[in-house]
Amino acid sequence: MGEFAGKTVLVTGATGFLGGALALRLASEGIHVRALGRNHDRKGAHLRNNANIEALTGDITDIDRMRDVTSDCDCVIHAAVNYGKRTSQQRVNIDGTRHVVQTATENNVRRVVHISSIAVYGYHVVGDINEDDPLTTGPEAYSMTKAEAERVVRSVGDENGLEYSIVRPGMIYGPRSKTWTRNLFKLARRKPMPFLGDGSGSVHPIHVDDVVDLCLTCATHPAAVGEAFNCTPDPSPTWREFLGLYAQLAGHNRWLPLPPVLGTHIIAPIGEVVARLRGEPQELPTLARYIQRRVTYKMDKARNLLNWQPQIDLQSGVASCVSWLREQGLLQ
Repeated sequence: MGEFAGKTVLVTGATGFLGGALALRLASEGIHVRALGRNHDRKGAHLRNNANIEALTGDITDIDRMRDVTSDCDCVIHAAVNYGKRTSQQRVNIDGTRHVVQTATENNVRRVVHISSIAVYGYHVVGDINEDDPLTTGPEAYSMTKAEAERVVRSVGDENGLEYSIVRPGMIYGPRSKTWTRNLFKLARRKPMPFLGDGSGSVHPIHVDDVVDLCLTCATHPAAVGEAFNCTPDPSPTWREFLGLYAQLAGHNRWLPLPPVLGTHIIAPIGEVVARLRGEPQELPTLARYIQRRVTYKMDKARNLLNWQPQIDLQSGVASCVSWLREQGLLQ
């Protein structure tokens, strides 16, 4: 990251899991980091007392605030995201992203790295998926808004000559991950561990340190400009392999396979009806089928253009979570 020596990098969503990891990594390399979050008091304690981190409070949906925080920045890494109701996701994931790239353009930011997701391909995929495949999402709010956010980045960037790169991570796990470490470990420590099917379907866990490393590579590599990159294990492991490592931490390997029909034709349809009544269609039957398929999001593009590939294998990655799980009181 010598290219950013003495320069300023803005990280949006810095109080979140990935954004915080990005801010700390940049700061550790002596880079001045503007860490933007909506509530540093509640979620940003781990960023405090770092001489290289300037904690800023703000919301990406406030375009005037974004003009202020992108001023005099050399790079923006846009990690802010919303997983709430559809209206909130549209406001943050789409409109907020537009504010990020518009104000970056106005303030002559050199490059924006936009954090997207493999969810942009939708949940009907099967087999090998590469970055040129269409973004064919259903009505599920997260995948739809993240796909539209990518279109916003490309449109504004191409129209204004802004350098940008797009990173599409899979399921980001590691210390401080609530969804893919804490919650999955809580599931895996059940004896036996319940799961739809035999666990032979693909899962797409990527360690947070690998995601950070690819983001920083995209922030500086000339071949990354205008490109999108998957960020997942290739080939994909299975759910049985991933959850099995968490179960081993809990001292067992007992698996309770639930009939897939239970998920696709009973649990998921009921959940989808409830979600639609709340205005949040989720395509839950589709998700239930998705986790039982073999899908790999290919990493050839990052290897060929950037000479980059994930470095942390699944066993090492899960092992890195042990201390944090103990701190959380989840593991003896």
